[in-house]
Amino acid sequence: MGWAVAPPAVREKMKLASEAAILCPSSVGQFSISTYLDNFDWRGQIEGFRTMYRKRRDAMVDALAEFMPMCTWNVPEGGFYVWVRLPEGLDAKEMLPRAVTNLVAYVSGTAFYAGGNAGRDHMRLSFCYPEPVDIREGVRRLSEVVTHDLDLINLFGPARQRPSGGVSAPSPDQV
Repeated sequence: MGWAVAPPAVREKMKLASEAAILCPSSVGQFSISTYLDNFDWRGQIEGFRTMYRKRRDAMVDALAEFMPMCTWNVPEGGFYVWVRLPEGLDAKEMLPRAVTNLVAYVSGTAFYAGGNAGRDHMRLSFCYPEPVDIREGVRRLSEVVTHDLDLINLFGPARQRPSGGVSAPSPDQV
């Protein structure tokens, strides 16, 4: 799956090739999957994964409750992410470089909206890869950044709305 920019004739050939691959998978691939399903405890493997990811999700939710009670979040029943809403005035996109400097990362909510400033008060945190102890440490580090930015807002007030076209200023050679 993916995107391609191509002339109409090439695009049609690519579409046919894609349909052939999806609708008619190779016999070798089908046989391999059939053999795996017949010979391995795939249901047990799924249950093992569900247990592992539940522990990781719970570690993240518990750490958020401990370190970031100023935020709100969902408790997912599936998937690998927790969606966190920041307190009023915080901007996940602007906060990200400070979080990375503090050795923790997330995806800003702006990545999930089309244009504008929507989602700036949200972040998506992943719990699929790190161990619970590392998840707890990551949330602790993130809480330091959130707390610092909240302290700045409490001291100086919220930042003014930034112009959508960026900052307009003369270039250094014109000064």
